[in-house]
Amino acid sequence: MTVDRAMLRRALNELVRLKGTADNPRRFLAQLYSSALNEWAEELGVDQHRLNKLVHIRETGSAQRLH
Repeated sequence: MTVDRAMLRRALNELVRLKGTADNPRRFLAQLYSSALNEWAEELGVDQHRLNKLVHIRETGSAQRLH
């Protein structure tokens, strides 16, 4: 199954922003990230675990560009 690249880009942008705040120990933000990850995975038709890995890779790349 082919993934819509524009939609994947939007998902990764949103999830990276949420993940950055979800690393905060407050449980609500972690639940918000988890919910958004689940919704995007369903929308894109991809495995949630793989999408989470992509978010981590994107987040790491974004952090490296800032330094």
